[in-house]
Amino acid sequence: MIQTRHKIGILAVTLLMVAAVLLAAQHYFTKQEISALTDGCLDNGGTVELTIHNTFTSSYEFGCTSE
Repeated sequence: MIQTRHKIGILAVTLLMVAAVLLAAQHYFTKQEISALTDGCLDNGGTVELTIHNTFTSSYEFGCTSE
């Protein structure tokens, strides 16, 4: 009985760690994507229009307008 609880605990901790790593990776790559979009827009003389809807889900809208 103790071995089963121990295995369940290890599995739960492992799943939480995997979820945390995946969320961190998603946040990192979204940040890199926004940075690349912004740099490209500014390099072309545009004005950045960025709206971040939800930082947890990495939901955003990006627009670049040139004048």
